[in-house]
Amino acid sequence: MKKILLILLCVISMSSAFSQSRYNPESILNYQKVDQKWLHFGFTLAINNMDFALYNSGLSNARAEQVVFSPGFSVGIVSDLRLHENWSLRFLPGLEFGERTIKYSNLPQDEVTVESVLVNLPLLLKYRARRLNNYRPYLIGGASYKIDVQSQDALDPDNNMLIRLNTTDFYLELGAGVDFYLPYFKLATELKFAIGLRDILNHKYDIENPGYEGYTDAIRGMNSKIITLSFHFE
Repeated sequence: MKKILLILLCVISMSSAFSQSRYNPESILNYQKVDQKWLHFGFTLAINNMDFALYNSGLSNARAEQVVFSPGFSVGIVSDLRLHENWSLRFLPGLEFGERTIKYSNLPQDEVTVESVLVNLPLLLKYRARRLNNYRPYLIGGASYKIDVQSQDALDPDNNMLIRLNTTDFYLELGAGVDFYLPYFKLATELKFAIGLRDILNHKYDIENPGYEGYTDAIRGMNSKIITLSFHFE
């Protein structure tokens, strides 16, 4: 958590410093009407990195850890409801594609890859600082509900699927970014962190595929974490 807050602080500081260094009272302000609309829409393209916070059970000498970085991507729709000059409520439904690789020790199969396709339903509150020319830094935070449509009811040893994930999870989300006002639209770059609140591992045994219980038993709990770099076109 300290690393997340430090990264966010750096993003905010750099954004503010960059905006202030570019400030010119005589510059032409682009696309001013977007912030005056009570409701506007757009779309999102993003890259993400899905991760696990793993807690080993200690029931055996088997251990699990995630060591492989696997970038994914996200697409979505932006809907922004203006609450105040500096505040807005944002609903950004979309799809998130990614995978995570768990490395095991003291088990026959030393790596297990878990693929996910998440239907993301976030509701976020956005606070925008004062606009400086055609730049405006902001903070964003809230919660999301994610549905993993890739999760399976049964193990699939032939495809290296030796653990199962629960289908749904709730996340807390926190991020920062900068709005760039272009002549005909607004582009926002945003770095956001999402932390799952539930144990996402399905601890029930698959009785139709016996012999792989050790991969589940090695893990006491597992929470999902996602870092996303988004580009919003509004």
